[in-house]
Amino acid sequence: MKAQRVVWLVVLVLAVSGCSTVRNILGIAAPGEPTIELKSAETRWLLINNPRFGDVRSEPEYIWVEEDKVPTSLKTLIRGQKSVIAQPEIVAKYGPPPGGGKISPRQGVAYPGQDAPKPPPAMADPRAGGSAAVAPAPGGTRTAALTPASAPEPPKRGFVVYVDTARIVIDLTTVDGVRPGSVISLRRDRIPIIHPVTREVLGELDDEVATARVTETRERMSVAEILSVAPGAQVQVKDRVVLK
Repeated sequence: MKAQRVVWLVVLVLAVSGCSTVRNILGIAAPGEPTIELKSAETRWLLINNPRFGDVRSEPEYIWVEEDKVPTSLKTLIRGQKSVIAQPEIVAKYGPPPGGGKISPRQGVAYPGQDAPKPPPAMADPRAGGSAAVAPAPGGTRTAALTPASAPEPPKRGFVVYVDTARIVIDLTTVDGVRPGSVISLRRDRIPIIHPVTREVLGELDDEVATARVTETRERMSVAEILSVAPGAQVQVKDRVVLK
């Protein structure tokens, strides 16, 4: 009899300790698994009607509160918490939540700069030599977004700075490769030629106004005598100088 009690005691201990086989034999149901409610570590904010507005002079009409800490008032009891949530246009006036936190989806609006979808990465169009971008169109197809290529900046040196009857002064010196006897071309109306489809700069067109030969070089300028002038043309200050 004593041995039988010991056996039953062992069976009971195994059932309580979690032995599923013993529980099934005795018909004891297993306890339910504990549930843990996971809460986001990131604070979400709601802009709501301030329940103290009007009662306290210094209180604003709307205040930011955490989305799970909306205060209970007569209005929320009758109409629900949604009735005290500020409208999108009011959110825009009040600015971002404190500390730059995120706005709760219950607000129905994201403050500018938050949760905004990022544009898809642009892809280079090989036909444009890298000057065009391809972006997905609303229908899912890709269309080429061609952007005009900027013309190169004009040179800072290489201009006529003085004009006399038969000679000119230019701003090039020996540092720029000019030597006595060097022949130069005086040019005007530089026009960039842009491809009509790819918008790529293909080159430039200009007109030769005159030619001249350098006779003297100095520290910051050079003097040249005019050799020839195009029919109907006249050398002017700011005409470009190109070594021939």
